[in-house]
Amino acid sequence: TPAGMPVLRPSIGFCIQTVSATSSSGRWYVNMCRHKMCEMPIAYSGKTVSRDWILANGIGNLQVPFDIGSFRKVKERAEGARQTTYCIDVIFNPLIVQIFMDDEFCNKMAQYRPFVIGLALKRIEETIGVRLAQDQVKLVKTLRYKDGEGDDGSIPREFEDVPGNADCFDEQVPKKPNNVNDVTEAEPLIQDMTPGGARKPALKKGFLNSSKAGGSLYGEDGSKEGVLPENAGDPLGYIPKKLRNSCKIVDCNAPEYQANAKQRQAVDETNKHNKEFKDQLGGDMEKWMKMSQPEIWKEDLPDGTDAPSAARKYDNDYSRFDKLEDVEEASVVEERDWYYDSCGNRRSSAVTGASEASKGPAVKRGFLDGVKKPLYPNGSEQGVAPLSEDEVLKGMLKQAQEMAGDHPSSSSAAAPRAAPSVVKAKESRTPEFELKDSPEGLQLVVTVPGLESMQDVALDVTELSASLAFPAASGFRPLQVDLPSSVLPNKVKAKFSKKKGSITITLPAAGKSS
Repeated sequence: TPAGMPVLRPSIGFCIQTVSATSSSGRWYVNMCRHKMCEMPIAYSGKTVSRDWILANGIGNLQVPFDIGSFRKVKERAEGARQTTYCIDVIFNPLIVQIFMDDEFCNKMAQYRPFVIGLALKRIEETIGVRLAQDQVKLVKTLRYKDGEGDDGSIPREFEDVPGNADCFDEQVPKKPNNVNDVTEAEPLIQDMTPGGARKPALKKGFLNSSKAGGSLYGEDGSKEGVLPENAGDPLGYIPKKLRNSCKIVDCNAPEYQANAKQRQAVDETNKHNKEFKDQLGGDMEKWMKMSQPEIWKEDLPDGTDAPSAARKYDNDYSRFDKLEDVEEASVVEERDWYYDSCGNRRSSAVTGASEASKGPAVKRGFLDGVKKPLYPNGSEQGVAPLSEDEVLKGMLKQAQEMAGDHPSSSSAAAPRAAPSVVKAKESRTPEFELKDSPEGLQLVVTVPGLESMQDVALDVTELSASLAFPAASGFRPLQVDLPSSVLPNKVKAKFSKKKGSITITLPAAGKSS
């Protein structure tokens, strides 16, 4: 140990015995010691791992700090040994040795002990050049430290580093030159290998002092470098040139854009009002048509029975949301007195306002005082108030009555009665049908050309009869067919074909039911 350095003496761990794999002579004892100066295993990220992490994952993918030293030759001729014995100490962190001696842990992780022994033997081979046989390693049970100090030899020797031994991480640390003179000047990466020697330099020292240069390198105008680009000062200069040439930039605050926006908004509002009026008129017309022409074919229910209410999928009551009023947020309009035109130039809107103010008002005050004729003899027809809802409903009711041919009688007997308008109703007819036998029983085919769907078509089947009722708009009269034999009403099937214009009704016979 150097002078002034404290004595480094490791603690006892365990001892293993093996032989040299290169020569047949010689026994080797490796004292696996422990000392707290050896650090814990380190992950590849550079962080020290914990005890729990090692117990869960092992040390197979970690950097394990350890050191070797105190290499010595042991003479045991007095004990009758025929081979020379060597001894060396290997120092690990106390946790590595403690886990090595834990049988329960090593039984769960069988590769732990061979991995630690392999680290020690590989380090011995790199340091002193002796390769030891790992397959002949055995644990010495009679002692825990070989060739120690004291009467019984159980006290570990003072640790002495092996000459030429390097730390296990020294190769990863970059080395610096010890002397400045040892640093050689780096050769150039690119060299001129042209035959005939090196070429003369293109510029010589002091070339501006010659008479040809005239003391000026760039002439009277100076250097042309650093000229402003063509889009300097352009507010849209950040946009690429090709994109600026292929698109049109519009400022939303420009007067032209504002006028077009107001015009579009007015058109949209007009279309919206027209659509609402059309929808309201169409809905009311359908309601009044149903009132004037009640449905004559309704579901046959027993007396005193109300019609079943429509089935509801959910029982949630959302009526409380009807009382909530919609709150419209006021749009924030930016107020400024400038805008950008289509060319990207900034213009002031105050000039436009001043020019409009200079023209004066279009209509002057008191222009109607000297007129000779009234401007509107019968009153202005502009801004007529729209019809109220009652007036609209009365007009629609009157129109529906005129279409149905029901004119109110005149209150005055002397006044001539106008001839009622005759509306020719669509002629109704009885649909053709064919009743024939089928493997299941009977089959009824009803021909209904022009019928769009089976909606509002009522089918009623009893044991000995079948009846069909069609909507009034279809132009077909109700049909009732007497059956020659009994059928099962609850197993009747009907199929409508719009392409063929027919309704096929399958009537299973009562005697052929499965």
